[in-house]
Amino acid sequence: MDSSLGGSSARLQDPKLLNSIAASYEYSNSIPLKIWLRSATTMLKHGQYYATDGNLTETYVLYLRYVDLLANRLYKHPELKNWKTSKDGAINRQTYQNMCKKMPEIMNEAERIRKLLDAKYLEQQQRQPRPYVPRPRATPMAKRSSESSLSLSPEPQEDLNASLASKLRTLSSSSANNSQIKLDISYPNEFAIESETEPPVLPKKPISSSAAVHKTVNFTEGGSPLRTVFLPPKLVDEFLTIAKKNTSKKLETCGILCGKLNRNAFFINYLVIPEQDSTPNTCNTKNEEKLFDFIDNLDLFVLGWIHTHPTQSCFLSSVDLHTQNSYQIMLNEAIAIVCSPKFERKLGIFRLTDPPGIPTITNCNLSGFHPHETDNLYVECHRTNSDGGHVVLKDLPFEIKDLR
Repeated sequence: MDSSLGGSSARLQDPKLLNSIAASYEYSNSIPLKIWLRSATTMLKHGQYYATDGNLTETYVLYLRYVDLLANRLYKHPELKNWKTSKDGAINRQTYQNMCKKMPEIMNEAERIRKLLDAKYLEQQQRQPRPYVPRPRATPMAKRSSESSLSLSPEPQEDLNASLASKLRTLSSSSANNSQIKLDISYPNEFAIESETEPPVLPKKPISSSAAVHKTVNFTEGGSPLRTVFLPPKLVDEFLTIAKKNTSKKLETCGILCGKLNRNAFFINYLVIPEQDSTPNTCNTKNEEKLFDFIDNLDLFVLGWIHTHPTQSCFLSSVDLHTQNSYQIMLNEAIAIVCSPKFERKLGIFRLTDPPGIPTITNCNLSGFHPHETDNLYVECHRTNSDGGHVVLKDLPFEIKDLR
């Protein structure tokens, strides 16, 4: 891992490819606006966390994705267009407008980060030996092509940035105070940039600790990296104890899995039980503002959810698939744990496949229990001797907060 820029390997990616990565995510207007707004908030929070940790590659992608989501996707959302008639329309509209006010500063930060990434990539390319390429004999005096392919900084930003900049001018034109909005970001000293006219300052030494970095060894079906998620098995046992009363009444119980990112791996260290309405086949959270205020105050990542099937076996129902999709929108590594206390197979740890799971569910407009024509929508992701999932069971300390 290149600890100075937070890459997932020692070799940096071409920064020109990061824009396409930022725009490569599934979007559908069928997903409620409040979920998208929460996802955008999470993107920004994660981006700021990565920036503080020196992981500028992740920061750059998430900042661009945040702006792309708000500027190019959400402004068309039917709940935003029809905010006067939709539930919580006024609140969601105000939330969206407040988010839009942050975009100019976010784009400025993204431009600064791009300079660092360009310079570091150029330095990496120049250190590598160049393969011998013979000159064409037909044109021995032909002028050698310039090395503009290595000089990334002078090039204009790709189409995504141009599109965002144009949309940004439109969205921000009605807000005179946008230029005064500042992000709460504390970059490591090695990344300080005093002014736009000065060259970016590259770190002279790694900023991470000397502890080993967890290598990314798992990937989605489409090739996206999946960081390892460490799950304490006793957390599941404690959850089943909490759910026992509901289970005896054949009612579902759900909880939220939260944790921290450390050395390129996620550690689940908090189980939050939200206020909820339960039936034998469903469990819906209530008072979500209270839930997310608690999570945000502890600066936790939402790493997935856990719920019981008191009368059914261990699987993801169609409703569960849509719920899980809302978590994986926020974080690729998010998981769903299903507990079936009355069945021989008591535990399953799942994620949606990508593809076909995420694109299928994201673009599904149906609600309630319903069939999906596509197979292989989700897979087990618990790492065993025979299966290389990204979730590892490991005894770790954790805490529980019951908000009911």
